[in-house]
Amino acid sequence: MFVTTIVTEDIAQRRSAIAKLYETHFERVARYILLRIGDEAEAEDLASEVFIRALRAVDSYKETGAPMEAWLFRIAHNIVVDHLRRKSRRPAAVPIDEAYSLSGSDNPVEQVERQQALAEVREALTGLSEAQQKILALRFGAELSADEVAAILGKKAGAVREMQSAAVKKLRTILQRPIA
Repeated sequence: MFVTTIVTEDIAQRRSAIAKLYETHFERVARYILLRIGDEAEAEDLASEVFIRALRAVDSYKETGAPMEAWLFRIAHNIVVDHLRRKSRRPAAVPIDEAYSLSGSDNPVEQVERQQALAEVREALTGLSEAQQKILALRFGAELSADEVAAILGKKAGAVREMQSAAVKKLRTILQRPIA
């Protein structure tokens, strides 16, 4: 009976931790998913699914030394992969203008210029490998550290930083090409 009580308390603590993660990380998870799939409504639905799966799997969660957030983003990653596989398509161009609100400028010229620049960046992102897009989405969309991304992807933090650097350099090169 004593062991059952400890296990029950541990699961209750984990469920409480997931509830706190929901409050603090829902937007980050949804933004990561949005950057990967390109549809805001679907991203929010899938982000909800992440937390539902986390609650269902809380009793099988194993402490690995990585933060629980890494486990949560691993679930998000798996849901995105499943979603894209079901859709049988490549990830959509990253809708940066939806993931990050445009400035509140009332100047229509500034808004149009900003939208054009974002469209160029979205197009340039399609020139990156899926792994590079994934790392940029986790680092900048979900605002995770290199260590957190490494834990999610099962890589070393140094490898994540190198891939990020290569992705940014390639993106810069693509953006500097003259438009044909």
